[in-house]
Amino acid sequence: MDNISEILTAYNYVSLDEKIQFELDGVVEKEIKQAYCVENLERCVACMDYTTLKVTDTTESVKNFVADLLRKLKKFALKEVAAVCVFPNYAETVREGLKDTGIRTAVVAGNFPNAQTYMAIKQAECKMAIDAGAQEVDVVMSVGEILEKDYEKVYRDLLAIRQACEGVCLKVILETGELKDLESIFNASLVAAYAGADFIKTSTGKVPVNATPESVYVMCEAIRQFHVQTGKKVGIKVAGGISKAQNAIRYLTIVNHVLGHEWLTPLYFRIGASQLMEDIVKEMKTLPAVKNS
Repeated sequence: MDNISEILTAYNYVSLDEKIQFELDGVVEKEIKQAYCVENLERCVACMDYTTLKVTDTTESVKNFVADLLRKLKKFALKEVAAVCVFPNYAETVREGLKDTGIRTAVVAGNFPNAQTYMAIKQAECKMAIDAGAQEVDVVMSVGEILEKDYEKVYRDLLAIRQACEGVCLKVILETGELKDLESIFNASLVAAYAGADFIKTSTGKVPVNATPESVYVMCEAIRQFHVQTGKKVGIKVAGGISKAQNAIRYLTIVNHVLGHEWLTPLYFRIGASQLMEDIVKEMKTLPAVKNS
């Protein structure tokens, strides 16, 4: 491939800040009201990466986490979530707990949440998790090198991780709350896409600022332009502090607005959450089951 910095010059970021704010305050806000329906709340469940990433997690607590999820899905007659996401040492536990379902086993790896270690260690952790049953791997890109605009280094590192994760779904976390401007988020999105990410993801959930409407919009715009340029589809995962149905619908609406309805499936849209399902169930009881066109 040519120099990744040169490739980025083919993409248009000019005046995107103003466009995003105009769209979010105007068009998208109106669309959210129309999108708030049972069908889309069910879609949010189906696109959920049901997550536990606590320092207190144990094999027993993760077993119970999976069992509790399956009970909730049955009790409330919900569609299966897309995946259960855990630390890599619990991949085998989750895979075993989900063996009679279509729910995928996802892990965070590559020295999550800061990615600050040797590449060989990142690769080894990814491979060990995959050998233990992980079908999806979420890794953090180098935030510092994005801020320094060392896109070549970030690209090479992600290629190495992509190689280690051959045959499984790779989600690259941008840690958008630590990037200083929307242009950095835009370029980070493209670097990850060109390195072979199946999804780009907003956040680890371990920093003060996680997913925001602005960051999700600009990530979607980068995905849209990448698709126009290459014909390839990349998914988007929003994560970090998404515990209310209203927020989930807001992000779903932004994805639909920028990328279109075909992105609103677990193949291309995910919501990382640990507490969202309870609020969705509560909200579904208050809404009529009218299909959103």
